[in-house]
Amino acid sequence: MVSDNAAGSSWGVPQWLLSGLDAADGTDGPAGSIPLSTETVCELISNARRRAVIRHVAALDADESVRMGELARTIAGEENDIAPTAVSAEQRKTVYVSLLQNHLPKLDSAGVVDWNDRSGDIAHGTSVDELAALVESIEHACEPEPEREHEPVA
Repeated sequence: MVSDNAAGSSWGVPQWLLSGLDAADGTDGPAGSIPLSTETVCELISNARRRAVIRHVAALDADESVRMGELARTIAGEENDIAPTAVSAEQRKTVYVSLLQNHLPKLDSAGVVDWNDRSGDIAHGTSVDELAALVESIEHACEPEPEREHEPVA
């Protein structure tokens, strides 16, 4: 159950989604609204690697960028519950290829991140901060998945 104060409202909805203020860019709609369709937002945040990219890019300063290889190593470390420096070449490559072929093109075409496929630099897009806040709110409102014990295969 979400508490009355969770995510800024009694319904667990982020306060910025409920705000009646004009968006910072001068368009109609609430401040911090996401200029994407519901279906697009749901597709973008449906994948754990895309959510990781969104979180990491949103954590950067607005004028900063991260290199694709560095981001792949960081995400591989998180997925394998190890330090980025302990990530094997194969673990990094697996994440790198999926970012290159799938996740970064989707996030870039939606304008969530600004990805330069030649240099490998990834920076803030138009709605990365809003999507990161939405992901954080959803994760806060949901119960964590229980730790599963490994059962022997019969």
